[in-house]
Amino acid sequence: MLALRSNIQVQRAEAALAPRVAHVEHVIKPHVRRTVLTLGIAYPLAMLPQLYNVWVLQRTAGLSELTYSAGLVMALAWTVYGLVNRDKAIFGLNVLWIGVHTTMIIGLLR
Repeated sequence: MLALRSNIQVQRAEAALAPRVAHVEHVIKPHVRRTVLTLGIAYPLAMLPQLYNVWVLQRTAGLSELTYSAGLVMALAWTVYGLVNRDKAIFGLNVLWIGVHTTMIIGLLR
């Protein structure tokens, strides 16, 4: 009986809060998406010093082809996911990561 009463109270609370939650989601969602896209683009750019070390200075000590290969596989999987689900952000950002990981792997293997 107590569980039924608390379940009804939870349902009432959810019904009362639903319009407020919807409003907050509507207001916040574009800002969150924009922030995540900005960070998603900035993060691969943070790899530029590492790419410089591998390609220009030819410093590869401590770097593993296996690690970058695993990253490449993950980026490929996320790219397929973004393509299948028509999510341009996931697709585009992971295409960028595919480029970063592929460039690193080629630089490490040469």
